[in-house]
Amino acid sequence: MGVMADIDALYREFDPLRPLEALDHDLYVDWQHELDPSGADVKSRLVRTFVRNAGPERPIVRLLTGHKGSGKTTELNRVSNRLQAGSDGRKVFVSTLFAQRWLDIEDVQPEDLVLQIVRQLVADLRAAGMGLGEQRFGSFLRSLWERARGTQLETFDVGLDPLRFSFSLKDFPSARAEFREVLRGQLPTIFDLVNRELLPAARAHLRDAHGYEDVLLIVDDLDKIPQKVLGGNRVTNHESLFLDNAATLRAISCSQLLTIPIELAYSPAQGRLRDDYGASIVTVPLIPIVTREGEPIAQGEQALAEILGRRAARAFGADPGDAAASVERIFADRDLLSRVLRMSGGHVRSLLVMLTEMLDRVGELPIDASTVDGYLSRSAKALARGLFAADRVILREVRQTSEATEDSRFFDLLRNHYVFAYEPGDEEYWYGLNPLLAEVDL
Repeated sequence: MGVMADIDALYREFDPLRPLEALDHDLYVDWQHELDPSGADVKSRLVRTFVRNAGPERPIVRLLTGHKGSGKTTELNRVSNRLQAGSDGRKVFVSTLFAQRWLDIEDVQPEDLVLQIVRQLVADLRAAGMGLGEQRFGSFLRSLWERARGTQLETFDVGLDPLRFSFSLKDFPSARAEFREVLRGQLPTIFDLVNRELLPAARAHLRDAHGYEDVLLIVDDLDKIPQKVLGGNRVTNHESLFLDNAATLRAISCSQLLTIPIELAYSPAQGRLRDDYGASIVTVPLIPIVTREGEPIAQGEQALAEILGRRAARAFGADPGDAAASVERIFADRDLLSRVLRMSGGHVRSLLVMLTEMLDRVGELPIDASTVDGYLSRSAKALARGLFAADRVILREVRQTSEATEDSRFFDLLRNHYVFAYEPGDEEYWYGLNPLLAEVDL
């Protein structure tokens, strides 16, 4: 019973879909700082950027990318916490929209996004003791509802509750097109409401009541928008949202931090993104476990082991300082642990998925070599099963050059974790194959 309880607890702590909260100090490993103590880690860069630019006269927008599952939400949680707690004597109020909770992530238009950003800001200001936004936003919704009469949305009983209103838009796609036509015409009114009334009043309230010097809007989950080609002109939905509608997304007069898909951030469009948003894209990197030349990076492997070890320590009821001993209880020997760490490619969610799936295959600890060998072999074959002949050609070229290819399918392979992007410090990023692919014949 004790062994099964240990496995059950490990399974919960290794949940690959649960980002760490800002206060999960016993689980968080600040590996970027450990590998580069100069202060160039993502959190420090973003905190400095928004603290230094705090103030209504110079709002800025920053774009954040990285592989899905690389820890963007975990890092954003900590950025938000540090800004609100204060850095260099300055505090910034943060309103965070988790877009996937409110929008159909496969069908995001700029007007939808603006409405949800404002709704989230109003809700967060209300929680901070400011009711003006709720009153004014309610008035706007009433006027919007009058203009929406005669559309399909009128048939849904949503009233004027912003939450019910938002979920109805998410759950009833047939009503969206008509409603968007109405909403698109009201965007100037929204921006006027937010920029002329809501934000000035919010800044005054937040400064006087809480000591905040500015407001930051964080929008997470936009990196999860799947790429689609629109019509016959080869423009993608990513380009339409983030480039063609950049002015719309920037029209709210306060600083913003938006996540964007990695295949857009690393595409030829990155130059336009830098020009349109006024800064280079910030990447949450994978944990580097090998160099471009294939040499092992011991510190990277140690960081991955500590990530697992801290979670294992909590599962076993041990002190976080016992992370090294705790993680070694999971595998029959250290070589097995190292092999699994290397097979993750430095991608934390992939590592957690591997662990939970291997735990599904055992009745007791430790996990032995036959379990690891069988699991990795099956996982590699399953991954390769989704490849076409043209994909294999691209992957062989990437393996040989560590560079992107000119084939547009390269970015599909990047998004779907056949290719990993590494960005070690200030060096030029390079590409490597998912290590599982070394287990199969390409």
